[in-house]
Amino acid sequence: RYDDQIAIYGREVQDSIENIKTFMIGSGALGCELIKAFALMGVGCGPEGEIVVTDNDEIALSNLNRQFLFRLPDVGHGKSEVACAAAKVANPDCNLIARQDMIYPATESIYNDKFWNERTFIVNAVDNQKARLYVDSRCAWFEKPLLESGTLGTIANSQMIIPHKS
Repeated sequence: RYDDQIAIYGREVQDSIENIKTFMIGSGALGCELIKAFALMGVGCGPEGEIVVTDNDEIALSNLNRQFLFRLPDVGHGKSEVACAAAKVANPDCNLIARQDMIYPATESIYNDKFWNERTFIVNAVDNQKARLYVDSRCAWFEKPLLESGTLGTIANSQMIIPHKS
């Protein structure tokens, strides 16, 4: 399944990719693309790996033109639940956990110190500045690398933030 990546990066890198523990916040347009890419790459698909995805939003009819993991019957269902199920179809080995929690100080009992310390890296795919800043502060505190991404209309951006280095 991952022979092309192994040929380029080697088995050791592929093993580490498969055993990454990722936390993704948001499963809308960018989140769908990232979840699909992670599933195809094998991110979190090893025996020690996992991808926790949280998004408190439900799928709306207006999402279907840009959030390609969702279909008409999915309208009204949780974005993270449907996106994770679709990624699981693409790669049944993916260890995906769908959550519908907001990410902010009130959910620190769920996303506590132990949770953050167990993560390998964090992915921000949210459309909310407040959540973005909160996740950034948690990544800085726990010294976790952050893949920051966002959209504005037809424009998208992404950047990798490594604590104390970038």
